[in-house]
Amino acid sequence: MNLLQKIGNIQIYEKRFQIYPRLQLDISYHDLINSLFSFGHRIEINESLNSIKSFFPVDKEIVVTFSVRTAFDLLLQSLNFATGSEVLMSAITIKNMIEIIKINGLIPVSVDISLQLCEPSLEQLEKSVSGKTKVLLITHLFGTVIDLHPYVEFCQKHNLILIEDCAQAFAGSEYYGHPQADISFFSFGSIKSSTALGGGVTLIKNQTQNQKIAENIQELHQQYPQKTELWFLIRVWKYLLLKTLSIPWVYYLLLQTLNILSKDLDSTINATTRGFAQGNLLAKIRYRPPHHLVYFIAYRLTKCEESKCQDFSDRIETAQNFLAILQANIKNIIFPGIQANYHSFWLFPIIVKQPELLMVKLRSHNFDVTRGTTSLTVCESPRNSFNYPSLENAKYLMEHILFLPISSKVPKIELE
Repeated sequence: MNLLQKIGNIQIYEKRFQIYPRLQLDISYHDLINSLFSFGHRIEINESLNSIKSFFPVDKEIVVTFSVRTAFDLLLQSLNFATGSEVLMSAITIKNMIEIIKINGLIPVSVDISLQLCEPSLEQLEKSVSGKTKVLLITHLFGTVIDLHPYVEFCQKHNLILIEDCAQAFAGSEYYGHPQADISFFSFGSIKSSTALGGGVTLIKNQTQNQKIAENIQELHQQYPQKTELWFLIRVWKYLLLKTLSIPWVYYLLLQTLNILSKDLDSTINATTRGFAQGNLLAKIRYRPPHHLVYFIAYRLTKCEESKCQDFSDRIETAQNFLAILQANIKNIIFPGIQANYHSFWLFPIIVKQPELLMVKLRSHNFDVTRGTTSLTVCESPRNSFNYPSLENAKYLMEHILFLPISSKVPKIELE
């Protein structure tokens, strides 16, 4: 196909008045309707919990919570470290995770990450660890899975608890968390892979020092009020609507309406899909999940197991094909995490010199790209030592990142 033919196809595409959303909800109408039907019968909560536990073939304690944020807060409460203790962590993470660390009286100490692997620098970790350090928190970003083996050795050397945040890294049977990680968090929030519209699953390594942690978490968790079943019913209807709004021609009309109303596209979409609105974070996360949410997590994991998570394979193949197109035609683009141990391409980020300019250009051609950095942030460390390592890579990534709407639902000609 020559260039003129490609341009002609793109022009035809624009006349169809369709825009493919930046992030497709990873859930079908059939799944959402199944969730609605579940309100017609009694939920056997122990059956749902056992189903979730059976999905993860690991010798670990498994706890299901309202969210990963809930689980992280429960964990830090259970550990009960002295005020001023430090948490070493990947420099790029979710803002709320930093807030939870501070709320629990701890100090986040961030370590720069590599652009190609999205993993924290071991050299910087060695420089940053101190007598106050208690935890290392590794965040798997954008669908990558980092090789944790060297970090396991680092934590054993310094007697640290190793936590991995797999909220963006769920990939079905491809990764159940690292066997030597003390804690592994998985999220099934609204925009995550295999979404259940909420909820988190925490895996706790079975060993003597962790048994008390697991017991404390369960005891604290039971003291929380339970989110109502009505809350989850309303949530299902909300995402049925959002699923419909993500149909390309409907999404086009939505964006035109927002434009007429002078509403900012990014802030409107982010506010609609954000897991937790701004405000008192603890008041929003300190709940037990409703039974129908636990049921839906179990249902989604069962469906993933039955299909052998074919959606991940399709997504990876689409992303790799698109990467081949880009790399053959365009130079000087960095793909964060492209050299990671595994990449499921939950998101498709690129790093370019002028992301705002390119975003405007692509949006003018009906491609819904975004900077999308409202939840992720660079964790600035409070240490002011001249010798303290910089966060050069993390800052550069956040200043130059752009997310592309790459998915198996986008026709091949549009990807080209």
